[in-house]
Amino acid sequence: MSTGYLVVDLGGVVCHFDHARRLDRLAQACPLDTEQIHALLWLSGFSADCDQGRYGSAAVVRTRIRAILGFAGSDDDIDDAWCSAFLPSPAVIDVLDTHRGDRLLALFTNNGPLEEQALSRRYPDVFARFDRLFFSYRLRRRKPDPAAFTAVAGHLGASSEEIVFTDDSATNVAAAREIGWHSFPFHEVAQLRRDLDEAAERLGR
Repeated sequence: MSTGYLVVDLGGVVCHFDHARRLDRLAQACPLDTEQIHALLWLSGFSADCDQGRYGSAAVVRTRIRAILGFAGSDDDIDDAWCSAFLPSPAVIDVLDTHRGDRLLALFTNNGPLEEQALSRRYPDVFARFDRLFFSYRLRRRKPDPAAFTAVAGHLGASSEEIVFTDDSATNVAAAREIGWHSFPFHEVAQLRRDLDEAAERLGR
């Protein structure tokens, strides 16, 4: 039986996140430059719409990307470009493996169906470590919306004081604290190790 819940972010915590690299990869496969791509897919709200479940499958997201960018490559080309922003951090994964204790480990990320399908296929060993995966498009809510945190707690069957949470976004950490989660910002691996030890001591686990 679990004696607590450890919930962590994906991009910026479990994975290094490099948005500029993704823009460069997309620009190599379509007739637009990186600024145009960023405007069309991110500033326009398209990416946020994906995160909130407007496009319910990876196939639909790929179709929209092709239409918006004039992307002529294969599905694998889109997946490779779109997910090139994410690179797993072995050091973070090692800390989670060794410091989670007997907590249930969950991933909670603002991402859509394309990321879920492509990243879990690309990095199966990383995603297999998690007992639960919470992608915002399935919740139809994104961090820092308090309803997103409440939904995750509900799916876990956990009370707020049972949950330890880390995210690279100070805004998300603050939102989690507002509803009673034990939350701390992720900055670097050594601090993550100390924060998890401190949380375990505070919660008596």
